[in-house]
Amino acid sequence: MKIKLLPLLFICFILIQSCEKPDPNGCHNAVIFYNYLSDAARNQTPYFTNPAFDTISFASDKGDTLIFVKTKTDSTWYKEEIRGNPACDWDKEYYQVLHNKYTTLKGNGSFDVKYSYKTQDYGLFRIEIFFNNIHFIICECIIDDVKYKNYIGDFTVNNKTFTNTFYEYNNISENTKGIGYINKGLGLFYLIDPINDLKWLIIK
Repeated sequence: MKIKLLPLLFICFILIQSCEKPDPNGCHNAVIFYNYLSDAARNQTPYFTNPAFDTISFASDKGDTLIFVKTKTDSTWYKEEIRGNPACDWDKEYYQVLHNKYTTLKGNGSFDVKYSYKTQDYGLFRIEIFFNNIHFIICECIIDDVKYKNYIGDFTVNNKTFTNTFYEYNNISENTKGIGYINKGLGLFYLIDPINDLKWLIIK
């Protein structure tokens, strides 16, 4: 009878040894979280949801034309590590970043757009628009927000009126600012480039 009990005792001993022992520092196994951009975030501008914006055209007040065509959309991640106890492993938060890359079909310029799921001080997502040497950052809190300090509603340029418009500055240097006008339907549709003394209007 004792001989028959030995295998059972051996199995119980193995199970006890394999159980995870409590960490004296109160640590837990590191956790990884993945945070994806929502449809609502991507719908804030047409760059990632409207195929008509695979090609974007701008004309300047000097008669120049820039035409950009989307060549690629990359999905990458940026990581934040969180640790309350220095003796423990880091938990990791991964946030999705979508990047539209454009090439120039006509003229001399560049255009790119990035959506980031989360960054400090920008809410749940932010949009970055790169046009030539100017970089605009737009947070989730301002699109269509009539309470936002830079919201101007209707905006008319070259006898064209755009609705639900706000503007953003780009500090190119200490005394020089680019200005971009943006709405949900068109994204960036008008900008002032003080370095090259140009004003660009979307002609899509």
